[in-house]
Amino acid sequence: MHWLSSEHGRQQIEEWVASERAHIVNLDDPLAGSVASLLAGDDAMRGAELAALLQIDHLSKKRFDECSSGEQQLVRIAHVLGENPDALVLIEPFRYLDRFRSEHLSMLLRRLGQLGISVAYTDRSREGGATHAFTIVKSSSEASINVKDVSYRHPLQPTYAVEHVSYRSDGPGLTVCIGTNGSGKSTLLELMAKSLRPLYGKVKLSERPLYLPADPEYGPFPKALNRRVEQLQAVLASTSSLIVLDEPTVGLSENERDAFVAAIVQKAETARVLCATHDERLIAAAGHVLCMASGAVVFDGTREQYVDRSTLWSLTSSPS
Repeated sequence: MHWLSSEHGRQQIEEWVASERAHIVNLDDPLAGSVASLLAGDDAMRGAELAALLQIDHLSKKRFDECSSGEQQLVRIAHVLGENPDALVLIEPFRYLDRFRSEHLSMLLRRLGQLGISVAYTDRSREGGATHAFTIVKSSSEASINVKDVSYRHPLQPTYAVEHVSYRSDGPGLTVCIGTNGSGKSTLLELMAKSLRPLYGKVKLSERPLYLPADPEYGPFPKALNRRVEQLQAVLASTSSLIVLDEPTVGLSENERDAFVAAIVQKAETARVLCATHDERLIAAAGHVLCMASGAVVFDGTREQYVDRSTLWSLTSSPS
C-alpha cells in the first residue's frame, strides 16, 4: 500500500496511475440505490464476500444516502472492488472513518496488495503543510440548548437513527459528540441544527445555530482552494453563540488541524460549540463529551469523567 503525498502535486498521482494502469477512485463520487444492490452487481456472492470483508454486511438493507459518511466510504470502496481492478488510487479513503474502521481498512488494503491488487492512497491528515493562522471573533450572547427525549428515524427504515436522546447545556464551552460510524452522531447534530425535525421530542435553542455539515460540498466558498479551511475560518469569525460542526477537522493537514483545535478552544470561551468527531486531538481539548451507540447517548459528562470511565480511550488517544 503506497501513500501518495500531495506535497508532490498531481504529478505523482498521474505517474503512479500510468505505471500501474490504475483506476482513480474519488470517494466523493455519488452512488444511489440500496447497499445490497450496489455491492451485488452481476455477482451476488462476490458482493456478499466484500461486505463481510469490510464489515458492512449489516448495511445491506439501507439505502446509500441513509448511511453515515464513514459507512458510505466503505460502501464506495466495496463497490469499486466488485469491478475486479488490477490497481487503485483511493482519494482520502480514511477521511470519515473512526479509528477502528481505519485500522481495519488499512489491514484489508494491505491484504489486497498481497493478492496482487496494487493500492495507493492520499491522506491529507498526514501532510505537514504550512502553518495556518485562524482569526477568532468573540461571540456576543449567551447560548442555551435543550434536547428533550428526541427520536428520529429515516424514511422507510425500521430502526431509529436517534432514540430517546436528551441533552442540555447553558453558556459557552466545547462539547464533542463521539461514537463509531453509524452511531447517530450526525443525525443528532442535524436535529440540533434544525436541519431535521424530530419524530418525537423537542429541541429548544436560544438562537438558530451556525451549522457546518461534514461534507464541504454543502458549505460556503465552493471555489476556494482549501474549502474546509475557509469554511472553518468563517465559523470562527462569526458572532454566533451556538455553533454545530460535523467532523470539522476532516480534510485538514496536521498543522491546520492543530491550529484549528487551538482556535476552536478559544472560540468556545464565548460560544457553545458542539462537534461530532473522531479526532483524538479535538476530544482531548473538549470540556464535555457525549458518547453515542446505536442511536442512544451512553455517556454524558466531562472529558475527565469520560477518560476515567472509558476502557478504549488509552487505545485511541495517541494522535494518528
